[in-house]
This record gives sequence, C-alpha cells and structure tokens, in this order.
Amino acid sequence: MEKLITALLFFYLVLFPFGQLNRLPISLFQSPEIRFYLTDLVMFLLVLLWGGWRFLLIKKKHTLPPLARPIFLFLMIAIISLIVNSSRLSIRELFVSGLYLLRWIVYAGLYFVLIDLKSQFKYLKWSSMVNYLIVLGAMTAIFGLVQYLIWPDIGFLEVFGYDPHYFRLVGTFFDPGFIGIILVLTLILLVVSNWEKIGVFKLKNLPVHCLLFTVYCSLALTYSRSSYLAYLIGMGVIAFIKKAPRFFLIILFVGALTLLILPRQSGGEGIRLERTSTIQARVGSWQNALIISRDHPLIGVGFNAFRYAQRDYGFLKEQWQESNAGAGADSSLLFVLATTGIIGFLTYLGIWWKILRIGNLTILASALAILIHSLFLNSLFYPWVMAWMWILLAKENK
Repeated sequence: MEKLITALLFFYLVLFPFGQLNRLPISLFQSPEIRFYLTDLVMFLLVLLWGGWRFLLIKKKHTLPPLARPIFLFLMIAIISLIVNSSRLSIRELFVSGLYLLRWIVYAGLYFVLIDLKSQFKYLKWSSMVNYLIVLGAMTAIFGLVQYLIWPDIGFLEVFGYDPHYFRLVGTFFDPGFIGIILVLTLILLVVSNWEKIGVFKLKNLPVHCLLFTVYCSLALTYSRSSYLAYLIGMGVIAFIKKAPRFFLIILFVGALTLLILPRQSGGEGIRLERTSTIQARVGSWQNALIISRDHPLIGVGFNAFRYAQRDYGFLKEQWQESNAGAGADSSLLFVLATTGIIGFLTYLGIWWKILRIGNLTILASALAILIHSLFLNSLFYPWVMAWMWILLAKENK
C-alpha cells in the first residue's frame, strides 16, 4: 500500500505545474460552478487509500501531529455552519458546497498522510522534498515564460470564466496572482535552502543563480502587486531572522530596478502598476463579504455556500455559476468570516497561529507571505497553495 500511496504522491507532483490544465470537463447535476481537477482526484485517492489502510486494516494507534487539534476544530465548525444553513440551500447547492468542504478536508489530510508515512518513503526521498518543490516551482516559472512569449493575450479564455489578461505572465494557472504566490514560495525555498551560495558567485553555484533569475523574472512579469508584496514580506522575514539587512537592501534595490525596466509597451491595463480598477474591484469584494458576515455573524452562510449567498444578495452578474470569482472573496480571512462566522474565523486563525509558532524559517517566511497575499486573493484556499503548505508543514514537522 505504501508503494501505491507513494506513486500517487509522485503523480500529483508531476501534475502540479500544469495548474488549470488539469481541469476536467465534468459537470455533476448540471452544475457549472463545480470545478474538477485531475490533481484533486489524485489527492482524494491518496488520502482515501491511506485512511482505509491506516484505520481499517492496520488499526495501529496513530499519534496526532501538532496541527491536528485546530484542524479538527475548524472542520467541525465548517460542517456545523453548512448544516445550520442547509434549509436555505437546495439539495444541489448543499452538495456543491459540501464538495468544496471535502476538497479542504482532502488537502488537509495530505498533512496527516505525509507525517505518518514520511519515514517509509522508499522511492521518493523525503529528505529531498524541498528540492522537489523547487523543481515544481521552476517548471511553473518556465511554463509561464513560454506562455508570456507565445500567448501573451489570453483573452480567448474569458469564455471559460478566466480574466482576459494581456501581456502578463499567467502560465498554466491562468491568473497572475495565483501563479505569483507559487513563484514567491519557490523563491523563499531557493533562498533559505541555498543561503550560503546566493552571495558567492562561483561556477558551482551557477545553477542556483540561474534558477533564482528565472523564477524572479517570471514573478516580475506577472505584474501582480499582491505577489510583489508577498515576496518583500518573505524576503524581509528571511533577512530579519538571518540578521542580514544588507540582503534586504539588495532585494529592495533589485526590486526598484525591476519596476523601472519592466516592459510597458503593450498598452494593456494589467501592466499598469498604478491601475485602480483592480483596487476598486477588491474593495467591492471586501464590502460584499463584510455585508454577508454582518448579517450572519455567528456561524456564517455555510462553508462554502458563498457563491449562493452572493447570488441571493445580488452581488453576482448574470453568469454567476460560471464565474471563477463567485465562490470566494478577494480575501481569504473575510471569506472564512462570511462562510463560518466569527466562531469559524477564530478557529481558523488558530491553525495559522500554531503554524507561525513552529518557528522554522521556511515555514515562517512562507506562511507570512501567503497570509499577506491572501488579503487580496483567496490564496489560503487555492488547492495548489494548500498542497504546497501542507507538504512543507509535514516536511518540517519534528
């Protein structure tokens, strides 16, 4: 069974950098709001097989990992929130909302699987897991550069619910913000794991510098301000812990130089860093989430029945089912507040509080970068970000 679970994990890692290309053309109950991905299916099978094997066949006592209690507590509140709000949802809407909750359970389950089996991995070297993540991030960056050079205009994807970005690096994730945070997490791993090499220009260190340059250029070409900010926060944490102010000054100088030389000739709105249209859209999204949470303060509208709450409030356009933005708010924490109320909000913060207290530099820099990024996008519940963090948390678990 360990071999099969390892094979599924390897398959998931292979699929990871293909992002939204993993989307499956499946619609249950004629519900276009459901998004199925091959990566979700592989992850579901991995966690399901482990659960059946671990608790039904072996039946050995299982030591719970450090984050188990806050995870279970939030899960319980999320389930209760959905049950309490079930009367205002149709059976189909309740089913769809439950699928989003199931996805969160599955990805959180990855944390338990990896901690339980990491000493038994024979084909994937667990000690090299950080290097695997760096490879995935590098592939994501390369795919993004190919897209930027060959298909700079992805307006044709608007019919599938994606934003029509023009001359911005979106890669296989079709969104500059979400690919941006993956690239930021990759840069954090590269810097932390190669700290002694990045300041020494030797021939043997050339691969590391080439990787840093490639991933950084990809990040720059996203024109994603939330990702830029997350990058500065991540690098700032590293500089602070390492007591290296000179490193952070270099980061700021290179960043300022990058902003000066970034290409602006396309004339697209998205490459204007001073653009206000996205700011107005995000403020509107925050206001919508706050209005919903104000009216459902205790337990929210149900995790994740946010799309249906927005529809009922009249916040969504006519094609509310097809919109990729309909299921979440442009702030993960406001999304949690609106769907699970103040009770779920506090329990969810408990998970991240415990993550931040782990004290590991990689975890601290990555977690704070994601938290800052999640103030502007629903990053904390983006499947690829969830998988990345749960793998990292399992890797750094002592």
